[in-house]
Amino acid sequence: MQRQEHLQRLKEQQFDILVIGGGITGACIAHDAALRGFSVALIERRDFGGFTSSASSKLLHGGIRYLPKGQVWKVRESGREQMIFQRLAPHLVRWKPFLIPTEHGLSLTKGAWALKIAMKIYALCHFGLKSLLDNPARKPPQGPFLAVEEALAAAPQLSSIEQLSGAQVLFESHMHSSERMTLAFLKTAVSNGATLANYLEAEQYLTTEGRIEGVAVRDALTGEQFTVRARLTINSAGPASQALNRSVPALHLRLQKELTGFARGVHLVTRQVHPEYALALTTRKKTEGFVTRGGRHFFIIPWRGRSLIGTTNVPFQGTFDQVRVTQQDIDDFLVDINEALPDLHLTRQDVHYAYTGLYPLIVRNIEEDKYQGTGEYQLVDHEMTDKTPGLITSLGAKFTTARNVAEKTVDLAGQKFTEEKRPCQTVSTPLVEGNIADLPAFLREKQEQYKDLLSAEAVEHLVRYHGTEIDRVIALATDRPELLKPLSPAFSTLAVDVLYAVQEEMAMSLDDVLFRRTGLGTIGQPDETTLEQTVAIMAAELGWTAQHKEEEKLKVLVRYSYEGSSMGSRRE
Repeated sequence: MQRQEHLQRLKEQQFDILVIGGGITGACIAHDAALRGFSVALIERRDFGGFTSSASSKLLHGGIRYLPKGQVWKVRESGREQMIFQRLAPHLVRWKPFLIPTEHGLSLTKGAWALKIAMKIYALCHFGLKSLLDNPARKPPQGPFLAVEEALAAAPQLSSIEQLSGAQVLFESHMHSSERMTLAFLKTAVSNGATLANYLEAEQYLTTEGRIEGVAVRDALTGEQFTVRARLTINSAGPASQALNRSVPALHLRLQKELTGFARGVHLVTRQVHPEYALALTTRKKTEGFVTRGGRHFFIIPWRGRSLIGTTNVPFQGTFDQVRVTQQDIDDFLVDINEALPDLHLTRQDVHYAYTGLYPLIVRNIEEDKYQGTGEYQLVDHEMTDKTPGLITSLGAKFTTARNVAEKTVDLAGQKFTEEKRPCQTVSTPLVEGNIADLPAFLREKQEQYKDLLSAEAVEHLVRYHGTEIDRVIALATDRPELLKPLSPAFSTLAVDVLYAVQEEMAMSLDDVLFRRTGLGTIGQPDETTLEQTVAIMAAELGWTAQHKEEEKLKVLVRYSYEGSSMGSRRE
């Protein structure tokens, strides 16, 4: 994926479909449309998957969170998509056991009997979905209910819950890297003929007699402005969708449900709390639902030698460029965590990294102490709603259901063309990196193949990140064996990962490499030697000056500075 080549095609060609937004929803739309035979273009104002899609708990959840609202159809939808992701990219997902503690006392909804009933309903909603996976090894195990003694043996951290009566084990699908999952969809779209580029901001729709015919864009890296033309434009810009639709006031473009605001969700990456089990806990914050377990949930998930803890709910007022984590965010969340499990004693010194993202709200009255996010997507045909042909808005809601939203979006898009195209193929077609029938066998094969070049741990790292593209990655180091060494003894990332990101994955900044291609920066601040080595590899490929190299490092280091306050930070 050479950016300059893709830019040239964007300028010269007219496409069937132009997708605005390179998060998971846009990536899935581009993938689906390209598989069906459409000529597809995609543009992203920042880096691919660099905003909302990367700011999650990395979960492909089975939908149990929808049971309190009685949304059993969404439970089944989520469960189905969870299985499909296992088929598409087995190297990027793992079944992870979650412990959901139950308690004695007056709160019936937090009791063991209530959770056991909920699990039976959950199992009914998922009935038959495991048949989507041919390989028995890919299917999720059945989680038991643990008595108090068993729960404490599994996770002694639960001993600080005074009224503990047991714990339910629930297996959820967890991504090693949500950023690389988004990228895998985009790379697969490119392999099927799509053209795409990051750092291209859609400034305004192009219109001819009331019809949308593409967008005017600005290259954030060079300042160049040009147009991208398409027969149909799909706005999947996430939180920015509504603002983009208002860029041409005369068109009066509307969503089905107007966005009334945004909330920020903060995640912490801390010292490892538990090496095996994820813990599902509740805070004193409110959540919406007919029957709730007493508060807003958060998860402590074992992830890459750390614990990934999320998420919070803070109403946000400000611009997208002001979305950041503050010291107050971290302190507030640590209080919630330690209130739930006092014996953890997590402190600021235990936090290796923190990140935040936005999710849209559609409620009229935004409350500071209540989670009001919606799992509902919006799909709007503006030819029908606003008499503006040439435009569809697809506003996704969850990473888990992005593929399904894309399928519905491209189904609708197909109705705008007279040419017959292939039906949706994204349920069964693996992503370019994920065509692996038996992951353990594939890993053993590659460890044997490269035993004279790399340690077993290094090969496992490459398989986790690159899947079947491991051979192409290692081939870059054929004449440069130094590239097969880790950048630092503290991290598994190899120097060749950086080179591959620049040459084959359109990484244009140090931030792109550290936070979305390799994930090196997401488990803690890299040391100076690691930064220098990474910058040196990138500079040689991209022609950076000494000044530019220092600027790149400074932009990364700012991510670990959490001073001050942000729009919406507060303590109830």
